[in-house]
Formats: sequence, structure tokens, C-alpha cells
Amino acid sequence: MDMAAQKRALRRELREQLRMVSADERAAASRHIVAKILSLSAWRAARTVLLFAPLPVEPDISPLLVTALAAGKRVFYPRVTGRDLEICAVRGPEDLRAGAFGVLEPVTVSEPPLTVLDLALVPGLGFDADGRRLGRGRGYYDRFLSTTRTLTVGVGFHCQRVGQIPAEPHDVRLDVVVTEE
Repeated sequence: MDMAAQKRALRRELREQLRMVSADERAAASRHIVAKILSLSAWRAARTVLLFAPLPVEPDISPLLVTALAAGKRVFYPRVTGRDLEICAVRGPEDLRAGAFGVLEPVTVSEPPLTVLDLALVPGLGFDADGRRLGRGRGYYDRFLSTTRTLTVGVGFHCQRVGQIPAEPHDVRLDVVVTEE
């Protein structure tokens, strides 16, 4: 089986795993994930953070927006523009609207130099112990992460951890992966 076929098969398997997580399990696990992120020394030290608006099957990290702003951090969210992610500053939840793929995105563009990010939280379908990440297949985060130097934290549920993610040269490894366990 070639690499693309391996990734497609793993994506199907992980989507099925995520569908089996109940709303109550997802909510409880999300609270644990948020607590673990807040306990990271990298989170506490970061002045600028990239968050993401989760899909319904992903960990709900939305409480981090208000927490980060209250702590005086500058908060950024990605916005899909063509084949790329633009990184935009947000002042609060009111700056987010449904955009590409129905995901909440910033309504205004205020792209900083990419070097300003201290920490980037990154979603995915799957993660392995070596920091490999399986995204949804369009390469948005890999293209973005290849252009910046920032500490990257993959965010997912424990059921999204797998033995090994098939990796290609353009796939960017994460520094840390946080789950509820």
C-alpha cells in the first residue's frame, strides 16, 4: 500500500474512532486537555499563542481564548485563504465567524510576522509518540508550520494516538502532543 493509501485508511479509522466518543466523554476529556495545556510551562511563558476553533469531534479548547486574553496574551487564530492559513489576531469570541469548512475563523485580517508566535496549538486526526501528525489531508498546517519557528502542541483525544503515522518529507513534526491521559 502506498503512503497516500495508508494515510487515507488511517484517516477513515480515526474518524470512526472519533464518532464513537460520546458528547459527555468529549466534554470531560476536553476539560482535562484544557487543564493540561494551562499547566504547560510553555503556555504560562507564552506571550503570543495560536489557537484553533475545534470541529465538533475535536477537543473543545475554546475556554483557552478567554483565559489567554485575561492573562494578557496576544491570541491568534488561523483563517483559510486559498491553499494557505493566514494568522489573524483576535480580541475575543466576537471576532470569530464560520468560514472555510464551517470552522470559526477571524473576520478581520491582521497577519503578524510569523516569528511573533511563542506557541501554536494544532489540531489533527491522529498523532504518534514521535510528534508526527495526521491532518485532514489538505496540508494547511504543514505549509504554515514549515514557514515559522514556534513551539507546536498537538491537541487531541487519547483515542487519536496511534503507533506510527506514515510521514512524508513535507510533514512537520510537533514538539508536544497533549491528550486527556
